[in-house]
Amino acid sequence: MAEALRDIFIRNLRFYRKQNHLSQEKLSYEIDMSMNYINQLENKSSFPPPEIIDKIAKVLGIRPVQLFDETECPENIIASSRRDFIDELAEEVHKRLKIDVQKSIESAVQKYVR
Repeated sequence: MAEALRDIFIRNLRFYRKQNHLSQEKLSYEIDMSMNYINQLENKSSFPPPEIIDKIAKVLGIRPVQLFDETECPENIIASSRRDFIDELAEEVHKRLKIDVQKSIESAVQKYVR
């Protein structure tokens, strides 16, 4: 299951904000928004329009698309890798269970066919 774009955005926003040594308040000030605007974004109370995303990216020194890339920050890479691992493991378990169930059914059918 794909991760919500908002969650990816939030993790990348936090990552780049901290990389730039900016508090939430300082970044809010730099993009000319209310003092706790970034806090609202990071707590899912709000989501920025494209114009604000552009301003945030400019202040952080990145391209806007980087805020939505799940491979941009360590937390997103870990989350993505974890999802991939879980998907692969679930597929392998499903395959093995299917084989075991088929063998059990074949065995049961053979008992009644004799």
